[in-house]
Amino acid sequence: MFRTTLKNRRLVLRGVCLRFIISLLLAQAATRPFAQEQKSGFFLPQNPAAAAYVLGRLSNPELIAAPRGEFVYVALLQRAGLDRKYRLEALAGLAKIRKTDNLTELLGALAELDKKGENSADVLRDLLPILLQSTAAELTAKRETLAKLVEQSQVSFTRQIAYAAMITADGSLDGVWSKSNPEQRADLILSIPLVADSNLRAMAYPKVEPLLHQPDPPELRRAAITAIVAIPGHDSETFKTLAALVQEGTERLVAIAGLQRIPQKLWPKETAVSMLNRLVEYLQTVSTDERTGSDFTSAVQFATDLASFLPEEQARNVAKTLRGLGPAVIVLRAVYEQLRYDKQLIVVEAGKLVAVTLENLDAMPHNLVILAPGSLEEIGTAAEKMPPDADAKGRFYIPESPKVLHATKLVAPGQKNQMSFTAPVEPGDYPYVCTFPGHWRRMSGVMAVVKDVDAYLASHAEAEKPKITEWKWEDLAPEAPKSAFGRDLEAGKKMFTQLACAQCHKLGKEGYSYGPELTGVLARYKNDRAAVLQQILEPSKVIEDRYRNVNFVLKGGDEPVAGMVVKEDQESVTIQTGPADSLVRKLNKAEILQRQPQPSSLMPVGLLNTLSKEQILDLLGFVLSGGENEAHIHQH
Repeated sequence: MFRTTLKNRRLVLRGVCLRFIISLLLAQAATRPFAQEQKSGFFLPQNPAAAAYVLGRLSNPELIAAPRGEFVYVALLQRAGLDRKYRLEALAGLAKIRKTDNLTELLGALAELDKKGENSADVLRDLLPILLQSTAAELTAKRETLAKLVEQSQVSFTRQIAYAAMITADGSLDGVWSKSNPEQRADLILSIPLVADSNLRAMAYPKVEPLLHQPDPPELRRAAITAIVAIPGHDSETFKTLAALVQEGTERLVAIAGLQRIPQKLWPKETAVSMLNRLVEYLQTVSTDERTGSDFTSAVQFATDLASFLPEEQARNVAKTLRGLGPAVIVLRAVYEQLRYDKQLIVVEAGKLVAVTLENLDAMPHNLVILAPGSLEEIGTAAEKMPPDADAKGRFYIPESPKVLHATKLVAPGQKNQMSFTAPVEPGDYPYVCTFPGHWRRMSGVMAVVKDVDAYLASHAEAEKPKITEWKWEDLAPEAPKSAFGRDLEAGKKMFTQLACAQCHKLGKEGYSYGPELTGVLARYKNDRAAVLQQILEPSKVIEDRYRNVNFVLKGGDEPVAGMVVKEDQESVTIQTGPADSLVRKLNKAEILQRQPQPSSLMPVGLLNTLSKEQILDLLGFVLSGGENEAHIHQH
């Protein structure tokens, strides 16, 4: 026994010594290249482990700036927080060096990342859309590798990615389902939402729906709850089934998360209302310690949304009850094609924890930035001048300023992002805004920080819910001639500024020439005021070629780039992607695979929906007057 113990000690000692020697070699390898860097430029050791160690010490900007080579490409492919273009560059670089192809290198990277465990999940999510952009034929050719990835993966998400690729390759769920290991069936079910083709997802309904009613094994039912909401064509019945689970207390949190992914306009009202009371009762039983967690705040958010189906007085009572439970939970939604948030006022208690979710229901990216009082114009103007480069936190168009208090990343269409913070202790009106260039003048609101939320809401009920009217041209056309005389052009000028018209249009000496020139617009429409009004209300009715947005599909798998064509020659196309000089970009024609002119105008629909009829006529009067000068305004 003594000899065995001594032998074990020697083995341990050897292991310690070996690790020390490796660490010393790595440290020498790490310091040597940096010592030589001033003399001979960037240098990496030839040993892959030592090179990885050296590159691991670099920040993301330093890694991006590093001279390209095999080890740098590997690091670019596996480093979290990098833009997609660097992943694509790395895949192409590795394929060239190793004489393979991009898909082979991508699958190899997935396998390597899987070995790193759950910490690789963010990078796996970045690589997923690149993988699923491959054609069915390309994925079929790699099906054996995908099957091996399913069998050997340590991380569940890696298996889900591989399953999604196999379903895409097969054009069906049947083959994968019949051959899947029962122990991995949950991962197969969770792969369904990852499949890009909605028709393929629809085929999964007969297999997934029965699992919602089977309690065992529980992990399969949880997976089915997550997957079923990604299957199109069954929203109403799915909502009712998951609502029943919430009321029963069965897999309640998973069911709530699933219900929130169903568009609110598809929620059956009676089911939503009947579930609300049971949900509020549950939330009141949650311990204080658990009320700061994401599950609780998500459930409160869901209850708040359900309360919108109630009469106003009842909804206000529910909101008051929910505010008393813990952190203030607020949801802001980007309204489709209207360049605004669905709320222009949110109210929070000074010094209290706040969880704000930005849900992007629009077709373009948006963010949410909370500012110090009075700084909206300063920060909005600064953001417009910024290049499209991410900061250290992966955020775009966020100026470095102490007046920027909190900010999300850009949220892609159909996605959401939550940020939590403690509200300022100093009461006041704190602006919130989207700082994507061209958005800040219209897409903003106020976070009122107050000492007593209930008292504030009671005295500002009208401001909390601005009136929205879905104006139609038929409703306003008979009134258009009235814009020719007796209008308040000063008020019209104010509307022109508040609606951010000047951000995209030149009128007299004011504005920016991104969209069509408005000076003299009445003459271009043959003095037909109703026709001009119709173009404002229906901006896609007539789109001049110069102002039509075009999607450019590029080589190398890059995401499409959209913009208006400013200039074109034999070698390049210059486009403008937004209403700022910093958003002008030149594309090499050799890199363009396809042009896709868009049928819709960039001007948001519903621009006038927050205005009254009189305000619209004042605005129209100002625009058609030419906006020449202050004296002209007062003369009218």
